Amino acid sequence: MKRRNNILLMIGISVVMTLSSCKDEQRKITFNDLPFVSQEFLSAHFPNEVVSYIMEDDEMFDKTYEVRFIDGDNVDFDAEGVWDNVDCHNDSVPESILDVKILDYINLHHQGTYVVEIDKNRYNYDVELNNGLDLVFDSDFDFKRYDD
Repeated sequence: MKRRNNILLMIGISVVMTLSSCKDEQRKITFNDLPFVSQEFLSAHFPNEVVSYIMEDDEMFDKTYEVRFIDGDNVDFDAEGVWDNVDCHNDSVPESILDVKILDYINLHHQGTYVVEIDKNRYNYDVELNNGLDLVFDSDFDFKRYDD
C-alpha cells in the first residue's frame, strides 16, 4: 500500500512538473522572423506604418504573432502567418483587406461609417464600425446579424 502511494505521488509530481514546463512563452522578434505570408500582408496593406514591436507567442501546440504599430494599431497572425485580427482602434482598417461584399453592405446600410476592427475565424468575420456597431458576416461574406 505504501509503495503504491509513493508511486502515485511520484507520478503526480512528474505530471505537475511536465505541465509547468509547457507554459506559454512570448518573445520579441523582428519583421524578418515573421512568416513570409505575414510579411507580404503587412507590406501590401500597411506600407507606411512604423512597427513598434512584434511578439511571437509560442503556445503549447501553436504559435501566434502580434504586430503592434507605433500609433497603437495591431495585426494578429496565426501559426501559418495568416491574419486573424486587424485592430485599427479609431482609424479605418485598409479597405484592401475587406471583401467587396462587406464593403458594399456597409456602404449601403451604414453610410458614413468605416471599419475599425475585423476579426476572422473559421466560421465568420466580426466587423466593428467606428460608431461601435458590430456586424457578423459568414465565411462567404454574407451579412448574418448584429452583435452586441
